[in-house]
Amino acid sequence: MKISTRRTTAIAATLIAVTLSLVGCSKDDSSSSSKDTTTTSAAASSSKTSAAKSSKPKASPRTTDTSKPGANKTIADYIASNNIKETPVKHGDPNSPTIDLPVPDGWEVAGDNAPDYAYGAIIYTGPEATDYVPSVIAILSKLEGGNVNAKDLLAVAEGELKNLPGYKELGPGENVTLSSFPAYDYAGLFTDEGQSKVVAQKTVVITGADGSLYVLQLNADGLEAQAEIVGTALEAIDKETTITP
Repeated sequence: MKISTRRTTAIAATLIAVTLSLVGCSKDDSSSSSKDTTTTSAAASSSKTSAAKSSKPKASPRTTDTSKPGANKTIADYIASNNIKETPVKHGDPNSPTIDLPVPDGWEVAGDNAPDYAYGAIIYTGPEATDYVPSVIAILSKLEGGNVNAKDLLAVAEGELKNLPGYKELGPGENVTLSSFPAYDYAGLFTDEGQSKVVAQKTVVITGADGSLYVLQLNADGLEAQAEIVGTALEAIDKETTITP
């Protein structure tokens, strides 16, 4: 989904592709083209990240607490009300889906600098990241028991963003797919620690090879002025991501 971010004062429209992904990707540093992206399996790159911890900026997820009840129903509310067991999934967990996605030019795998709860993350390392580091963070969970319905789950996917402080949507949410799996795109602006930020979220429902159900949440954010950087990366990621159950 592409949406136009329009400030009422002095900012031109910026297109953002609200799709993303990030988990366990690696970048080919020998690439000579500034426009190239490299797609790599998460399994092949997970062992290469720990040495870079001290040299890379940390991923900068939003600090707003979304665990508290809000005015809009969320996926967390849906899980609780339907007595569903949610189990966090990390890269390499047995029988879990494999997610392959590109690392766009100017971005790097966050590695050990990803949040502890993340399945994986990428961070922007260009000169515009001096004041704030744009990031794309993936969270993967396995859902068991209760009454899990993919359509109903995606119907409440935008609730988390709507509950953010000062949230203003950039356009209506959209039912889409990511690597043939049903997904929902949504994006907007919100206020975090006194800064106006752009946030984009894709929620993907994945049916595993054994019939198990997983929900993948891909969260991207940056300062409002960094919207074009985030959007360009997400557009590339949306086109090239593959998910193998």
